Amino acid sequence: MTKKHFEAAAALVTAILHDEWTPEAPEWAPRSFTDTSNEPAYERAVFSAEAFICLFREFNQRFDQQRFLRACGLAAKDGVQ
Repeated sequence: MTKKHFEAAAALVTAILHDEWTPEAPEWAPRSFTDTSNEPAYERAVFSAEAFICLFREFNQRFDQQRFLRACGLAAKDGVQ
């Protein structure tokens, strides 16, 4: 990774820190944040994954979001969790 990648990652974290990140679950999230069975860890994982997805898409147009989500444990092998 280069300096520009680290700067882009820092900008994403800064946006989350300053509450400039949407509080809504992304469309790919298998569960809603309003589901009472969710734990704070799930919400943190979704926000982290979404930040990385934004970063990876910016620098790689061929980035495979579903493959990444499966690797994160946020999507099942068949694409549904």
